[in-house]
Amino acid sequence: MAVRIRLQRKGAKHMAFFRIVAADSRSPRDGRFIEQLGYYDPLRDPPEIKVDTEKVIGWLSNGALPTETVESLFRRVGIMQTWHEVKRGKSLDELRHIEDEARKRLEARASMEKRKKEVEKTKKAEASEPSEAGTTDETSESAAEEAAPEVEAQAPAADEAGDGAGAQSDAGESKDEGEGSESASEEERPDEPEPAPVSQEEQSE
Repeated sequence: MAVRIRLQRKGAKHMAFFRIVAADSRSPRDGRFIEQLGYYDPLRDPPEIKVDTEKVIGWLSNGALPTETVESLFRRVGIMQTWHEVKRGKSLDELRHIEDEARKRLEARASMEKRKKEVEKTKKAEASEPSEAGTTDETSESAAEEAAPEVEAQAPAADEAGDGAGAQSDAGESKDEGEGSESASEEERPDEPEPAPVSQEEQSE
């Protein structure tokens, strides 16, 4: 029977974590397994890898083969390096420091990545602030440019209205002057003599 060390998915949708198990290669991925060797939780920050190193080395010694994903996880925590040293004849107790150092490097790398993300986030926030200010300035300038033609259009209209009012006042003044001249000419005109009354004798004649 060929044994594979692989991941078995557990958890709800979008909340998955994985068991690291030794299982028959003919079994389904999430089916029956022989023994659980640890778990992998990618939702933690940093992702958590918990492995029983003695059990893993025992299964590797008996010919079990890890999948590519599991082998990658084992390399992160130093188990594959420990396995190579065990094959050379060293005892597992002498190699405990390998896994400890590997986990420290893993934590330091996760801390650096977290710090890098925070710096990038800060830079993006600082870069977005000037762009928002520039957008506000452009909006105010465009509003001022749009308002300028309206002001210019209102100014000629006001001038035309003033010219019209001036023309009407001039016409009124000329009309008043004409009426004044007519009244003056009438006043200057002499009174005509009234006809003399006709007597009765002249009427009989």
